[in-house]
Amino acid sequence: MRYPKILLNIALVLAAVTAILHLYIGIWVYGIPLGVPLILIALVYLGGIGLIAANNRRDLWLKIGIYWVIIVIVLWAASAAVNAPNTNIALAYGAKAVEFVLLGVLLRIRTARSYGIKSGIGN
Repeated sequence: MRYPKILLNIALVLAAVTAILHLYIGIWVYGIPLGVPLILIALVYLGGIGLIAANNRRDLWLKIGIYWVIIVIVLWAASAAVNAPNTNIALAYGAKAVEFVLLGVLLRIRTARSYGIKSGIGN
């Protein structure tokens, strides 16, 4: 591991917050069956958290996580562009804000790893 552990912990917490927001929006805002895609997105986030926390091919999942977050944000933007219902509610904007921060943390983890920044206090 060549990146600060605090960044990894922050990424895991942000992913958990995003998963909870997607579950809430999927179940209580959209309901079943319209909310199923959001529930599945939340399950992917939770599965990723589990794999990364278990250190099961962590570097691979962190790299895939960057692309996953980008895809989710782009799909939401496309949905909002065609005025899909509930894409402009405050919770949706909150989820996207958390995902943008998560994306930044994941990119920072990748660059820290690329440049060989050692983990520890102050990094």
